[in-house]
Amino acid sequence: MRQAYKSVLIATAFALLAASAVEGATKLKVATIAPPKTPWFSHLEKWRDRVKKASNGELILQLYPSGQLGNEYDVYKQVARGRVDIGVFSGAVISANIPELGLMSTPFLFDKTSTIDCIYDREMRADFENLIGDKNMKNLQWGETGWFSAYAMDDLSDPAAAKGYKIRTAPTPMSKLMWESVGASGIEVPYIETPAALQTGIVKGGETTILGFMAFGLAKIAPNYLDMKQYHQAGATLISQKKFRSLSPELQKILTDSLPPIAEVRTAIRGMSDALIKRFAAAGGHVRDMKNGHRTAWAAKVSPNWPEYVKILGGQSSKLWPKILAAKKTCGG
Repeated sequence: MRQAYKSVLIATAFALLAASAVEGATKLKVATIAPPKTPWFSHLEKWRDRVKKASNGELILQLYPSGQLGNEYDVYKQVARGRVDIGVFSGAVISANIPELGLMSTPFLFDKTSTIDCIYDREMRADFENLIGDKNMKNLQWGETGWFSAYAMDDLSDPAAAKGYKIRTAPTPMSKLMWESVGASGIEVPYIETPAALQTGIVKGGETTILGFMAFGLAKIAPNYLDMKQYHQAGATLISQKKFRSLSPELQKILTDSLPPIAEVRTAIRGMSDALIKRFAAAGGHVRDMKNGHRTAWAAKVSPNWPEYVKILGGQSSKLWPKILAAKKTCGG
């Protein structure tokens, strides 16, 4: 009886100590629009667990999925102001707030993700992180939004077919450049309203990642997916500089060193994208692979307008553009 009572006391003491340790821990709020059970959120869960273990519970990452702390654009502002600690952002939000990073989404500039990864991770890393630093934030890790491709009610493999075609365009310079270059009739529609706009004929096509195409129900309406990968967006995990500097050097190191390799989430997202394209085709959708010179024909329409695109982005874009072209060559084209 006494032994059992002693065991209960010891267990209670340990529980109180653990609770006290958690109560006194440094807690960082991490906001993301990614829902649970996705590669993006699984990446964050692994990071959270590794941080907790490495810091012995002294540093706790509190994950807020599915836009619980607000939409990406609002959260970005909150991180910059230090009101939200960490935000995980898509490429669209990053380039909207740091226009120069939109250079990496120049339509038809890249053909291979290996080239893009090389530029982000090595050749232009310092330049890009300085741009982020100017916004009162620190880049903890690049992310993966994926390749954008077109979808439509009709086969637009030949760019001539896009002339006058009613296309949903995003409020981004890269989207506008893409469709203006082929003479399409661009109509800005909020992304979440696109399925309804397709059904009513307000628009007849648009562009998105294959994940967005499937997840938002666009694949149930538009029978054609043009797998031409016109541009790519990376995204990033950003922390408020104010918050990062408030951490001890030891906790700063734990926070950054505990991040799972970016290759893991890149591989997961890219593998999922390939699988979803096959699923769409298996369900009867038309995947236009853009061979037989079709992608080349699209690029020929768009690339002459690159100088104007660089000018529109503004800031340090004109200075960075030749460096990106040189980095592309260094990274294998």
